Amino acid sequence: MAAIRMGASATILSLDDDKKVARTLKAVWAVQRRATIRDGSFNFAARRGTLAKLNAVPATEIYPFAAAFELPADALRLFEILNSEVRDKYQLEGRRVLCDATGPLYARWAIDVPEPAHWDDAFAEAFACRLAWKCGKEVQGADFDVRAAWSEYQEALSGTKRVDARENPPIGQEESSWILARYNTWGS
Repeated sequence: MAAIRMGASATILSLDDDKKVARTLKAVWAVQRRATIRDGSFNFAARRGTLAKLNAVPATEIYPFAAAFELPADALRLFEILNSEVRDKYQLEGRRVLCDATGPLYARWAIDVPEPAHWDDAFAEAFACRLAWKCGKEVQGADFDVRAAWSEYQEALSGTKRVDARENPPIGQEESSWILARYNTWGS
């Protein structure tokens, strides 16, 4: 799909084919796949669970927070913290979530899904657009329109986000203390 989007005259059956387009795509495949997953909130790549609390973290490394929790090794991107008391009161630094929760800390995150058979078709389309944007100039030369390819990727990504969002019911958010104070609804 990416080769077609680039306008490549050579078709490929595998990334291991001995053609320039295959070699170029293979060189960026894994990094661009993970980047595309990070750019969206794809349901097929979403996981949830409990984050492990780090006990031996010096207070100076987490100040002004009281605790640090580690993202799982397979996490590409943190989507959200599910604990209502810290939902909007945390900081992500490296692979650690800093907050004032005593634990457990529940979260949702994105993981890498390397097997194309497990991808959503809309993701595959967005990924092909990203590959075309990244590799088009290398494969097609100076005539390749990088801006149009980037725009096509952004459009495909936007479409996948809309579809994924419609697959799940809306999540009710608690009003933050700022909103409650702003509209003076503390006692209402």
